[in-house]
Amino acid sequence: MILFDLDGTLVQTREASWVVFEKVNRRFALGVDSAEAFYALFASNFFAGLKERCGDDALAGEVKNYFFDLLLSEYRPAVIPGMRSVVRNLALQFPLAVVSSNAMGAIRHVLDEANIAQCFGHVFSGDVEPDKESVIQKVLRDPSYGFGRRGTHSYDETSGAHSGDIVLVTDTVGDVNAAKAAGARAVGVSWGMHAPDRLAAAGAEFVAVWPEELLIHFHESEGPDVSP
Repeated sequence: MILFDLDGTLVQTREASWVVFEKVNRRFALGVDSAEAFYALFASNFFAGLKERCGDDALAGEVKNYFFDLLLSEYRPAVIPGMRSVVRNLALQFPLAVVSSNAMGAIRHVLDEANIAQCFGHVFSGDVEPDKESVIQKVLRDPSYGFGRRGTHSYDETSGAHSGDIVLVTDTVGDVNAAKAAGARAVGVSWGMHAPDRLAAAGAEFVAVWPEELLIHFHESEGPDVSP
């Protein structure tokens, strides 16, 4: 089963997400005064880093809610060129899901606009479960998440439940660490927030330079297995 991060992996997020978060930073005076400081929050769990920056739970909750509101109303990133085709191709062979720190409504808008929403069997958003390690453990415990969708509204129950071989495709070191800690594999992409050498050093088994390399990598490795 293949899990995809959204921001920086499926969509071009560096500038789009910083433009939104910069408004949050100004409103709450968080001291995250540059795009680089914002990207650094993704070196671990984004919400944990944000909570540490805020200093208390109440403020962290207020900041998170305001950020999600802005994401819903203003976040309109472009899809990475070529990723629509890659996702549609992979969905024909493997169960896919999205694991993202973004808000559910923003994810729905992005995937609907890209016309790939029906390629994903499940979406785990930041307002559903902010800890990606916990999400991956949940998926590992429940093989029924392996019943995917092949670009249609219905779930394909003939494809079989996943066998426990889970891989997360991501652009951040924090996500690679979460995948490895949960007992899953990680594949990096070079076009997002963190450099390829950092992703590899964190434990990514492969870092794609082009989206199409994901097809080759999963085909050659026979991808994440499913069980009948």
